[in-house]
Amino acid sequence: MMQNDGTIEFHAKAGVFVQSNTPITLTDLDRAFDLYTPFIGATGYALYHMLVRELPYNTRLDAREDHNFILDSLNVSLPDFVKVRRRLEAVGLLTTLYTEDALGEIYTYQLFAPLDVDSFFKEKLLAGLLFKYVGEERYLTLQKRYATQGQSNVKGDNISAKFLQVFKHDTATSLPTVEAKASHGKIEIEDDFNFENFTGLVRGTTIEKLAQHRDFLVSMHVIYGVDEVTLAGYTSQAISLDTHDVDEKILQQVMRQNRTTVVAEPVVSQSVQQNRSSEMLQLVQDAKTLAPNAFIEDVKFKKGGGFVTRNEYYFISKMIKYVRLKAEVVNMLVWYELGKRNRDTVNVDTAETIANSWLKMHVNSAEAALDAIEKYQPSRPTKRNYTKKVTRVEPKMPSDTSRNKPATSVDEVAEALAELKKLNIKTKN
Repeated sequence: MMQNDGTIEFHAKAGVFVQSNTPITLTDLDRAFDLYTPFIGATGYALYHMLVRELPYNTRLDAREDHNFILDSLNVSLPDFVKVRRRLEAVGLLTTLYTEDALGEIYTYQLFAPLDVDSFFKEKLLAGLLFKYVGEERYLTLQKRYATQGQSNVKGDNISAKFLQVFKHDTATSLPTVEAKASHGKIEIEDDFNFENFTGLVRGTTIEKLAQHRDFLVSMHVIYGVDEVTLAGYTSQAISLDTHDVDEKILQQVMRQNRTTVVAEPVVSQSVQQNRSSEMLQLVQDAKTLAPNAFIEDVKFKKGGGFVTRNEYYFISKMIKYVRLKAEVVNMLVWYELGKRNRDTVNVDTAETIANSWLKMHVNSAEAALDAIEKYQPSRPTKRNYTKKVTRVEPKMPSDTSRNKPATSVDEVAEALAELKKLNIKTKN
């Protein structure tokens, strides 16, 4: 086992155990499919469903299965399995425990039922994710689907029987005690979002009213990857004029639709001003003030048009939520791909490689990212030298006279290739 910064090198040969503190029913699976699949993905749901199905059969320590049966059953690679498992962990459907015994490594996957509908829509992180991925119309449809069934308004007096009117309570009964455990995993957030600074930047309301929406506002920061200044600008647009309160629905719409608003004037260091052109200073300013989704659309607009692909949106989200790069650093990474390298879309493989090196270099600002870009020189493939000496392998011929046949010169080979090229005949290297 290799361990670094709290992470463990994962091996497919490690043993698998599955456990749940409460039964997970078909109704739970249906709810997970409707409400969680949009952000955990189809493979994430398939993994969760499969682990639930394995609960009754995965009990013997001496007959453990390794992870290969999961990878083969779901037809996923080892890195993809880890990615979807982390999604389940992040939304509270799964907790992963690691240990070792005499037979090797063991991963125990503790499963939790999805939140009930009322708790789900009150959980701003999960509800916000659902809204982001499915849009307003589908979000409202799902709310109605899981709302009160049957008559919308119920009238009449409650004449139902009370417990003691029907059953006799025996005070002498001694009930066995079973340790109660939480039925759902906790969603943990570790972030440097300064809520106090944020409240000081919002206009049109009070700190007390903003505090009532703290969970929702922090969830908007996490989901959309915006800093305090940017989120404050969006929130100010969603303040109700009559109550001076935050309209959460309007704020979600603003954050989905707003693409070009510059929220604040960034402070650029004197050393940067002296060493940068006006164009680069404007680039740094845009990187610091625009949300990543707005920044990439702005870059594409300045290049002459083009839309942001789903892979690009996912890449930006991954860099902020999982890799934990600052928004301004992600913006500079996007600019390098689209502006510096003049690509139509972000090459995710190249960008992830650069992001990995920036993490090691502790690049945490737009200025530092620009320095790293200017120092970075991607390796170029070496051009083939067709004039170098060609080693010719002579085939053996039945006749001995072939041994005295002079070898073809390099110039003759080059001349022959040139003739073939004129005739447009393809040759194998």
